Amino acid sequence: TRRSSDLVSRNAIQRRAMEKSRLGIPILFGFDTIHGIRTVYPIPLAQACSWNPALVSQAAAIAARETKLTGIDWAFSPMTDVARDPRWGRVAEGYGEDPYTASVFCVATVKGYQGADLSDPYSIAACLKHFVGYAMSEGGRDYRSTDISAQALWETYLPPFEAGVKAGAATLMSGFNDLSGVPASANHYTLTEVLKQRWKHEGFVVSDWNSIEQLIAQGVAKDRKEAGLKSFLAGVEMDMADRVYLDHLSELVGEGKVSMELINESVARVLRVKFRLGLFDRPYTPVLAETERYLKPEDKAVAAELAGESMVLLKNEGGVLPVSSKIKTLALIGPFVKDQENLLGCWSGNGKAKDVESVCEGITREFGGKVKLIYAKGCDFDGTDESGFGEAFSAASAADAIVVCMGEKKAWSGENASRSTISLPAIQEKLVARLKQTGKPIILVLANGRPLELQRLEPMANAIVEIWQPGVAGGAPLAGILSGRLNPSGRLAMTFPLTTGQVPIYYNMRSSARINDGNYKDISSEPLYPFGHG
Repeated sequence: TRRSSDLVSRNAIQRRAMEKSRLGIPILFGFDTIHGIRTVYPIPLAQACSWNPALVSQAAAIAARETKLTGIDWAFSPMTDVARDPRWGRVAEGYGEDPYTASVFCVATVKGYQGADLSDPYSIAACLKHFVGYAMSEGGRDYRSTDISAQALWETYLPPFEAGVKAGAATLMSGFNDLSGVPASANHYTLTEVLKQRWKHEGFVVSDWNSIEQLIAQGVAKDRKEAGLKSFLAGVEMDMADRVYLDHLSELVGEGKVSMELINESVARVLRVKFRLGLFDRPYTPVLAETERYLKPEDKAVAAELAGESMVLLKNEGGVLPVSSKIKTLALIGPFVKDQENLLGCWSGNGKAKDVESVCEGITREFGGKVKLIYAKGCDFDGTDESGFGEAFSAASAADAIVVCMGEKKAWSGENASRSTISLPAIQEKLVARLKQTGKPIILVLANGRPLELQRLEPMANAIVEIWQPGVAGGAPLAGILSGRLNPSGRLAMTFPLTTGQVPIYYNMRSSARINDGNYKDISSEPLYPFGHG
């Protein structure tokens, strides 16, 4: 439903459900609105670095309005997983390593999406995911098992979900992971005993994509029918994508394996959300022009404000920043200088590269007329092509200071984007090493979806600014930090390890039995940049 014609089709589908089906029950349309739908704002990990839940809630409300006007009533977010392994690509989608921080930002997002009342015209239903423990995927490899003790479950991984449920989150999504031997999408303890009986959640649970059928691969169901039985009895009311319930639930009722009482309760949970959303009263979406739905100036201003507050000054040796008035020429070098697509980040909804303000555009507006700007790409994000090094070296040699923009492509983080090392590709490190030979101050700008290993890059940079993947408005906030117009107030919500081999490393690790002993013998036990650094 990106275009007006899509909305016409959406409404036609809804009309058929309302007017030509036996019961006239409206369809609930869902979508992965993770950090905006067209006015894309920073990835959630970046949002947490703002430490400004009110601003995050404001951005979520904008996303809700745009989502609603796109014909979508339900967002598959916020991701409420506490994540402590940056090799796992989905750290970009959550709020970092601390349960309390994750709880606060989960609540802020839920309130932004759902508003004062779910029936408000621009409210959408939130969906807390992935219930529960998915971020502990073994070795940071997506979809793997998670072995979590009862203490860790209640102390670390459940609290953000409980906070979201108490804030009124309409729905939850069951995870892909095998949780200590019982898959999350067939886990009666978490889905029914905890969520429904203890926390009194009144909404419904939807499975993650194909996670019911995947019970077969996880070894707890012999076929699709048994997978459906185990998932439904555990407490998953809605089956996403794999059609297991559609194919087998009626048969299971006929065989007496699933009671009509449980069917009725599950139907009531789904209907309750639809009623509270006002879908029975307002099932159709008004067909408006794009300019009336998306990218309003005031919304882009909120995205820019959040981007600016999310950026973290990791290093500023010798007061290189803000850029001194003595600097007359700046060299802008690197694959991210003019890039737009990758600044959107993973799960960027209906975001378009043409809507993104590049680093180059922001710096040109900020410094244009006052400082001469020289551009050279230098290298691509990865690969081995060093043919641009010479041009970059010449540009850097002619400048008073160098702004080097490095980082990750947007597809390098997010779902199924695990990485065995969190260092940047060698080509990027080689370019910085070449530029270091000029003897000019280097301001390293990083755009990425996870904490990075910077042990080789950090000594070469005089200043480092982490801008994450800021969405549609990243150039101006960064330029404001470089010039001193904006205070770089962001602080890390997730630890930057010194090396990938330090993982897991997070701020509240338990003490060892022998204090200050048992650490690696070949490397410091301290991270490069700890939680809260900035």
